[in-house]
Amino acid sequence: MSADAKKVARELRAQLPEPHGPVLPDDRQRLLREHVMNEIHQVRAAESPKSVRPRRIRARYAVPVGMVAAGALAFTFLAGPGQGGGDTGYHFSAAPVVKVEVASADGVGALMENAARHAEAGPATRVGKNQFVYVRSHYSNMQAEAGNPLKLKTYYRESWTSQDPAKVRSRLKQPGDDIIWSAPRDGDEGYLRDQRNQTYAALQALPTDPDALLKKLRADAAYSGTSDQWLFEYVGGLIRENILPPETGAAIYRAAARIPGVVVVENAQDGDGRPGVALARTDERTHERRELVFDANSYDCLGLRAYLVQDTELGRKGTVTELQAVLDRGVVDSRDETPGT
Repeated sequence: MSADAKKVARELRAQLPEPHGPVLPDDRQRLLREHVMNEIHQVRAAESPKSVRPRRIRARYAVPVGMVAAGALAFTFLAGPGQGGGDTGYHFSAAPVVKVEVASADGVGALMENAARHAEAGPATRVGKNQFVYVRSHYSNMQAEAGNPLKLKTYYRESWTSQDPAKVRSRLKQPGDDIIWSAPRDGDEGYLRDQRNQTYAALQALPTDPDALLKKLRADAAYSGTSDQWLFEYVGGLIRENILPPETGAAIYRAAARIPGVVVVENAQDGDGRPGVALARTDERTHERRELVFDANSYDCLGLRAYLVQDTELGRKGTVTELQAVLDRGVVDSRDETPGT
């Protein structure tokens, strides 16, 4: 191994969680996913003497530059004791290849306006400062390993999101992991601010003018990245993983329609194959389309599907990179409760 590769390996070990440490929050998982894809492109480019190596992208929680060059390193975005063997509740499978559906910008405004009107007409589910937003999902995330086909790791997960993150910690439970988040470390103020921005009270205080809201959401999303794709993913996370006040929800849907590059996919499916219609955007660098899937009648958010829209070093066109089906959502009084218990 070269000196540069050894240095990269040391950086990588320093930034990844301990083998039995907490799982990564969604925004850091997104950073890892993007950098896995970018680094595969970079390594392939470096192998060609005529190629120009892409610009290196660094971020506070990003995978270090050159990680694939450091060896055949398997990347599991969620780490925990359940990975040591036996019946962990995880299912590993080859990433499926799906049809790349036709997408169009023409229906974006109509789709998001319908979703906004349904949100405005719906009952307000309030979340108190001492309560938690509970979400249960069926989830699959990609396992990228240099030189091997992409795999998906599938499991059920439950999250309890604190409405007072500076004092009361959130919880994430999945096979092999039952994590109560530790208090933010020195230097994690940005992450804590991001959590505060996503409480029910903070969401309720957001501007309801779509243009003003989009500007505010772009500023909030800058914790993870500044591109239109990061903005789209940030907004998608708000919709999938929260309970939104009716007026705020309506404004977020209308603001989402204004994100550059968004399209509608009429024949979409969530992670469990439930049919719907999706607001989608394709990352221009990685050629990954991410679909935020809605029920075509109720406009409830069903989940997420992401896949490649053209052949890349990561996989061929249509290869699925991430899936989510939101199965339950509600408000509870403690980290030990689920809705209805």
